[in-house]
Amino acid sequence: MLNGVGTNISMAYTSNYNKKSTGDKMDIEFEIGNSEQNSLNKCGERQSELTEIYMNMLSENNSTLYNKLVNNKNAVEQVSPDKEIPNDKLKNIGMTSFGLSDTESQVVLASYVKTSKEDDPVVQVAYGYGDNRKVYHVHVNDVDTSNASDLEMFALMSYEGYKGRTAPDSINNYSAYKIMKADAGYGMASADKNSFVNKKVNADYLLEQIYDSLKKRETEQEAKSFDVCEYLLQMIKIVKSSNFQCRSIIIVWNVLVGSSK
Repeated sequence: MLNGVGTNISMAYTSNYNKKSTGDKMDIEFEIGNSEQNSLNKCGERQSELTEIYMNMLSENNSTLYNKLVNNKNAVEQVSPDKEIPNDKLKNIGMTSFGLSDTESQVVLASYVKTSKEDDPVVQVAYGYGDNRKVYHVHVNDVDTSNASDLEMFALMSYEGYKGRTAPDSINNYSAYKIMKADAGYGMASADKNSFVNKKVNADYLLEQIYDSLKKRETEQEAKSFDVCEYLLQMIKIVKSSNFQCRSIIIVWNVLVGSSK
């Protein structure tokens, strides 16, 4: 059944997850309470403090640069089907669906654009055929998880999985995220095309609320969900921090180069 694509998941999570990622953005060992996790948290806290100090100074002394940093370009670009990236330049990295009716669903595919740059990875999200074909190019580094559609989160989390970073014992990150959304009362899947493409959700706040509600881990299922939620939260925080630093370096470099001419 199409409506079950990416949603029927065995929630066989364990409270200790000891898998290291070897991607280019993070190297995490999730074993709750261990020294590696504590070091990661402290590093992230310190990094956030320094970023806040830097941004406060920048807002006071260089408003133009500050605005460039905080105002990202639109992450999603809808393109006409005739500009769709050919299959030989794509790598299929994800599949999900949204509802069309009570009995039908629309399958959606996410594909990494091989020709995109490492500092600006692009994921093509496409569905439908003929006149109903819809194609979107998502610049994953520009996805604002505090105000993101399911389409954007699908692209971002599919890309993170492609880079080797997947929530423990989950089929994929987006499936795990949808389960977290369902726990928060948003429903397991997007009800229709509009909710998948246009409806924005503060994923940061959503996951943080679920995380806080599961801290006591009173049942085995709560403990399993807590581990997944913690992984997704850490993933988002590290991705956002890494992307912000990259944008900062690029913009500052451009400013310095421009001022030297």
